Amino acid sequence: MMFYEYNNPHPKGLKTGDCVVRAMSIAFDKDYLEIRRELNRSKRELGFNSYKETKFIYKHLEDYPRLIFKAEKGKERIKTESFISKYPNGTYIVKMAKHVACIKDGKLLDTWDSSYRSIYTAWKIK
Repeated sequence: MMFYEYNNPHPKGLKTGDCVVRAMSIAFDKDYLEIRRELNRSKRELGFNSYKETKFIYKHLEDYPRLIFKAEKGKERIKTESFISKYPNGTYIVKMAKHVACIKDGKLLDTWDSSYRSIYTAWKIK
């Protein structure tokens, strides 16, 4: 079964280091530039230098229900396929190893297939 689907909300279709903006644009069904403005405003208000900082992402999404996937000795961390089998419905922003993406109703929506990366935490958006 294919869990990945190409999705790039960037207005010019560029593939840049903007995973946080892309994931939130897809998850919240909002315009890419609107989300980027919101993130820039929020990072200033919260005292961060970048909306790409992990601590900022956690703070920015703190009002959403959060699933935490802790490392267990001798076990592999959860990946996209296992996540989707446990949570097949809904919209999630997932924090992976060095990446942020959106999973919506059983599909990883991104500009590349990051499904091999471990998921550390997920926020349920819808």
